[in-house]
Amino acid sequence: MVEEMLKPKQRRVTAGLAKVLGGSILGQGVGVLCAPLLTRLFSPSDFGALAVFTAVVTMCGAVCTLRLEAAIPLPRSDVRAAAVAWTALGIAAAWTVLLMVVGMVAGDFISMALAAPALAPLWWLVAPTVFAVGAGQVMAAWMVRAQRYGQLGRRNVTLGVGQVAVQLVCGVVEWRPIGLLLGLLAGRAAAFGGLGFGAGGLLWQRRPRAKQVTGVFVQYRRFPLVSSWSALLNTAGSQAPLLVISMCYGQAAVGLIALTVRVLATPAAIIGQPVAQVYLGEVSAANRERSAQLGRAVQDTVRRLLIVGLLPAGVLAVFAPSLFAAIFGHGWSEAGHYAQLLSIGYLVEFAVAPVSQTLLLLERQVVQLGWDFSRLVLTTGGPAVCFLLGTPVLTAITVLSASYVVSYGMLYVYCLRAARDADRASSRDGVATA
Repeated sequence: MVEEMLKPKQRRVTAGLAKVLGGSILGQGVGVLCAPLLTRLFSPSDFGALAVFTAVVTMCGAVCTLRLEAAIPLPRSDVRAAAVAWTALGIAAAWTVLLMVVGMVAGDFISMALAAPALAPLWWLVAPTVFAVGAGQVMAAWMVRAQRYGQLGRRNVTLGVGQVAVQLVCGVVEWRPIGLLLGLLAGRAAAFGGLGFGAGGLLWQRRPRAKQVTGVFVQYRRFPLVSSWSALLNTAGSQAPLLVISMCYGQAAVGLIALTVRVLATPAAIIGQPVAQVYLGEVSAANRERSAQLGRAVQDTVRRLLIVGLLPAGVLAVFAPSLFAAIFGHGWSEAGHYAQLLSIGYLVEFAVAPVSQTLLLLERQVVQLGWDFSRLVLTTGGPAVCFLLGTPVLTAITVLSASYVVSYGMLYVYCLRAARDADRASSRDGVATA
């Protein structure tokens, strides 16, 4: 009887994952197929500028909503959830204005400090790109809450196709490196537009009153006060190493690493992100229903993703240099050596990252903050120490890969422990109710 009751839910999860995954495969697949063209239209230095720009946008985008989008799935009432979402959008708009002012006043200085002088005349692109990232996060979280996985799938297609199309056109007309940056903005703007105006989109929901906005900040104050800092540290843990390597080993090195990261992050974008979206939607529902299934969900998700990622990681660990030279051009063969070293670290990140939302879902923000800080120290401190010791860049990348293995292993332990604690609490509540 219980198995019969679970079948509709299992079918819904499978169908939802298929929709989001299908859209992600199409969108990211276009990027993968066109990457060899982009590496022949843009130089490693151009990709280095994109890496620095992406790092800045990603870190600003992580906090431009003060992480209130993570609270959207939590309220039982859709009206309350819409108030959270609109509040997050308002904060993102305010951040955009602030970044515009900062760009006009200090854009040249910041670009030089980041060892990326090519970005000095392009700083104006940061603010609108950050808003597109933040708005996309809010609207995607609304669709996750509503379990509208089909629209999330279409969003993933639009994001990937829009970004690559603009980058290719700009590369052909020799808009370098601005074409890579414009593609980043175009893809994200198209993606959040589709989510906002589609059926059931956030823009159709009622705007909150001032009292409701105040209530959002009071009830979910941990997200701005703790989770936003955690999100900044989290993104810094993945993006700051690129900035450190750029400043220590030069623009060409970070350009090669940028391509390596793009290739290694493709499985996470194609498979990990959809899994994370469906995982959040279903586990948040299970948490509201007190079904005591969180621990099992964490274990099953990580195990399945490890199995999926083993083969491509193994192929890269053995054949990456020759594959990179054949696919992207001989000028990129060095990036293949980087991919060999980073393949294991990214495999562990690929498997564990989708379940990292467990800590936020269970409001373990302090634990998340502690982990984010430790990962930042490991991933930036390791390459920096290698540079100070005079070791080559390959040694720094080896240390970086080991840092990913250690830090994401710790994250898995924290998520599993929190999920099991929640399951025990749900079981006690069920016994007490009975």
